[in-house]
Amino acid sequence: MSTHWKAFDIALVTASTFPECMPDEKLLADALAARGLKAGPVIWDDPSVDWSHFRLALIRTAWDSDARRDEFVAWADRAGAKCPLWNPPEVLRWNTHKGYLRELEARGVAIVPTAWMDRGSRADVKALLSERGWSDAVVKPAVSAGARDTLRVRRPEDLPAAQALVERILPHKDMMVQPYLASVESHGERSILFFGGEHTHAIKRQPALSGNPGYDATAAEAAPSSEEERAFARQVLAATGFELLYARVDVARDEQGALRLMELEITEPNLFLRQGGPRAVEQLADAIVHKARGMA
Repeated sequence: MSTHWKAFDIALVTASTFPECMPDEKLLADALAARGLKAGPVIWDDPSVDWSHFRLALIRTAWDSDARRDEFVAWADRAGAKCPLWNPPEVLRWNTHKGYLRELEARGVAIVPTAWMDRGSRADVKALLSERGWSDAVVKPAVSAGARDTLRVRRPEDLPAAQALVERILPHKDMMVQPYLASVESHGERSILFFGGEHTHAIKRQPALSGNPGYDATAAEAAPSSEEERAFARQVLAATGFELLYARVDVARDEQGALRLMELEITEPNLFLRQGGPRAVEQLADAIVHKARGMA
């Protein structure tokens, strides 16, 4: 059984499918090494790991957490009781179910309009879309990531597949339906990044559900954010009530041009460190050092 994790001061928490540092995490590990802290990948569900060994554990590429949410949040509670875990267990539990959007909306944040479907209920997708007046919509579970079990409905022939998806998922999970915001294809979905409470960089991402064969859902590029976007993102973060080490606020514009929150990624988001450049990496490393040394 491997004990490589004993060499690390900082655990960069990952999944068994990503056992080595990804390129962004390698940049971060190098920045931490320059600050006297050795960091490396540690698999979250490895039973051999003693989490009390670490000065801090940072959730990074635990990208199976949505498929195993109950296990993941239970692990976070256990690990977080043994070492500082960022973001903290209560944040992870809250953010891994998209019901957090409903809470943020109640606190004044403009989210994408959403129809919620409770687990165990019955739903008629065609009737729901007709009632809402949505001719182009997205159907997905309230616990999901990476467009898993997510379907765009924009033609009558899409309806049977959407209804089948709901009938398969809804008995076991809460689900949601939202209108598809066409601006993600023209203006792009924008990700506003914050480390240690400070804005560092912004990213323009291409839509995963555009249906256009020329689009690469993984494509992202650095893009300047407007003061309006940064102010909106800060409003979102303030509305959470949490202290966050890292946060990615994903926004897009509705048909009237108003900003809407798409997602608040504070569990295991891609932080786009390479696109953010040295400043982003240095800011995150400094924030981690402050947390690890109890200086925050």
